[in-house]
Amino acid sequence: MCIRDRIKYDLTMYMRRVDKIQAGGSVKVFRVNYNAASPFGNDTPYSPVPGIDPFALATSDRSYQTGAYLQATKNLTPRFDLTVGGRIDNYSVLGQTRFSPRAGLNYRVTDKLSWTASYGTYYQQPAFLFVSAFPDNAALVPWRADHYVTGLAWTPSPDVRVTVEGYRKDYTDYPVARGLPSLSLANIGDTFDVREILFPLQSAGEGHSEGIEFFAEKRLSSKLYGQTNVSFSRTRHAGLDGVLRPGSFDYPFVFNLVGGYRWSPKWEFSTRLALLSGRPYTPYDAATSTKQRRGVYDLTRVNAERAPAYGRVDIRVDRTFTAWGRPLNLFLGVQNVTNRRNFSNYTWNRRTNTQQFGEQQGLFPIVGLDWRF
Repeated sequence: MCIRDRIKYDLTMYMRRVDKIQAGGSVKVFRVNYNAASPFGNDTPYSPVPGIDPFALATSDRSYQTGAYLQATKNLTPRFDLTVGGRIDNYSVLGQTRFSPRAGLNYRVTDKLSWTASYGTYYQQPAFLFVSAFPDNAALVPWRADHYVTGLAWTPSPDVRVTVEGYRKDYTDYPVARGLPSLSLANIGDTFDVREILFPLQSAGEGHSEGIEFFAEKRLSSKLYGQTNVSFSRTRHAGLDGVLRPGSFDYPFVFNLVGGYRWSPKWEFSTRLALLSGRPYTPYDAATSTKQRRGVYDLTRVNAERAPAYGRVDIRVDRTFTAWGRPLNLFLGVQNVTNRRNFSNYTWNRRTNTQQFGEQQGLFPIVGLDWRF
């Protein structure tokens, strides 16, 4: 168990020569209390050998993460702004301190068109459980991400905004499994069973992601409103073997559309459309899984397969009433109106000794009310 308390302070000052200075600091206090043991190891699907990595963990401690930042913004010309600064963080549980430089440019090409560019370094501490589970994991360090971003923003009218943005992110010191060279935590993703991914780790992983995103927004200044975005991206991460493979959240194509029509103060119709590439996953080693009657991933093909594309359409109608002087909103709708059975997950059925795929909820009606008083 990990409980966090936080104290934070931010200050903004406007000065004649520098224009704007922002500074601040924070202290996070973590109360860590673990009492867990796995003396016979674990039959993780990431290893063909059952019962690996036994551990015993009994710790109660307090850890701190302190940080401070300072940045200054200067209007070099009436249309050109420059922001530079940095942040310093100390991670007491790791005994590590890191400095993160930041810089940003903003150039107003015209009154309706602006260009921005920025660079920043960011650090993140591995989860306390991973740091504490095995003695070697105490040598982990915060992993680093260097962000490079540039884009254009066009505002042809007060209620319309269009942007295009490109980015590149480089990752270093990412936690990777010591005994499974092809495995990086970045290629695993979320799991409800943390024990499956509790390994002796090393801060030796690397990776990168890059992409471009288009965004358009029509604000509610008339009856019609909405926003949409389209993105194309690529994410790759490597384990100890240095081979770059698709990250768990590698979605090459994403499209979202949210909008509505308010034909009167009382009636409103809205809809949401989502389309995206299927997520990558690691297939099972069929021969090993069948022999051991449990799912065992083929780590020579980490995230080599991809689920079918995801698609979903939701619709909703809202009717606003007045009850006891307060607005009462009644809504009716349908989620996944096309009844598309999107891919959810895959497991190894130990009873039938076969791979099994799961599906997400199909068409689902909703009804509800919102009354604020």
